[in-house]
Amino acid sequence: MQRSRLNKFLAVILLLLSCHWKIAAQEVINNVSMEKLSSTSFKVRYKLNNNKDYQLKEVTLKIFRRRNDVVEEIYSKPITPSLGLRADQTYSYNWNTDTKTLKDGDELQARVLVSYNKPVTTAPTSETSKPNQPPKADAGPDRELQLPVQQSIILDGMRSYDEDGRIVSINWKQTAGPSLLTISSQHSYKSQVAGEFRAGVYSFELTVKDDLGLSSTDQVSITIKPATAQPAPQANVSTPVKKDSSIAKKPALAKTSMPKLKGGPDNAFINLLVPGLGHYMVSGDHYGNDRKPKVFIITALYAGSVGGAIYYMLRSNSEYDKYIEQANYREYQKDDNGNIIGVRGANEAKASQYLSDSKNSHNNFLILTGISAGILVADLVYTIIKGTKNKKQWEAEARAAKPRLFISSNGTQLAAGVRVKF
Repeated sequence: MQRSRLNKFLAVILLLLSCHWKIAAQEVINNVSMEKLSSTSFKVRYKLNNNKDYQLKEVTLKIFRRRNDVVEEIYSKPITPSLGLRADQTYSYNWNTDTKTLKDGDELQARVLVSYNKPVTTAPTSETSKPNQPPKADAGPDRELQLPVQQSIILDGMRSYDEDGRIVSINWKQTAGPSLLTISSQHSYKSQVAGEFRAGVYSFELTVKDDLGLSSTDQVSITIKPATAQPAPQANVSTPVKKDSSIAKKPALAKTSMPKLKGGPDNAFINLLVPGLGHYMVSGDHYGNDRKPKVFIITALYAGSVGGAIYYMLRSNSEYDKYIEQANYREYQKDDNGNIIGVRGANEAKASQYLSDSKNSHNNFLILTGISAGILVADLVYTIIKGTKNKKQWEAEARAAKPRLFISSNGTQLAAGVRVKF
């Protein structure tokens, strides 16, 4: 039974190693196997492929031991045949160890490393291959607005594209205007511009760069027209107003169309149902722009760790049931009259193996449970921190965008209007 488990483990290990060596090593070596001759003697076989493009130099054997889930290298030695290496030839090497090196429950892994020289080849060039084309930046159409500007202005570069690649860099900047405005997301296709708007022409430049380093730019102009002049209301002649009289300012909130907060800390509760979803909701800005789908890797890791924990829990219970069944096993020998003349007990070695497998599976269950809990807690903490940051930025913009009405008098005239600070 131990030998069967060892062979299964080695088969799995060699399969995983083949994924790592597949591109280069399988062109040189294959058919690696390990045979157990005795408790301290093993035979490793390997075959070299016939490939004229490689100059074989040296073969090294490495033996790894796994004990209590700890893997360590216990043997490493060059095993190059004395007559040199030849292709299409199967070689073998006998590895002998002592009883102190191995004990019951150990698992071994043999790895054969081949050193070789491969000629450097240059990739053929194609005269018909098309050169890289620069991306196309599109900053959107020019616009005209009139004072007072009560909301942030949206810059939209979503129509930018790259015909033969992908855009990897985006940057907005202001190039002209009567006042310096603030760009909230300089490296996003969509961005917001806020600040103290004045009458005049503002210019903004969008620069996009593709994955091969080429870039292009485009500009958009936003014209802010002066507010329409309105005659100030005159005081009632029949009721003269004293020069030192004044009307107290009475601010009042006006309605605004502030976009809704879409990336706040409340998204952390979503993670309790689908880990990673709340993380995705806050990964962009507070308006839901530039969210990053790659954060769903968290969902995959969490699902994998939970699934693995469930698997090892069920396996631990199954192996323990087998241990109990084996430990309680009794076979009674009777004579012709039905009298018990002998009792044969369980196979203690087999029962011990079941118990050991149950404990190992239980340990794996605890490890994967801890990993899944750590992923969930870290995801919740990040979502709360990032969502709180988004909420503060959204509230700051909301406070700045609230217009307030005012009324004042200088003794001879009344004035009414609205103040908006961005």
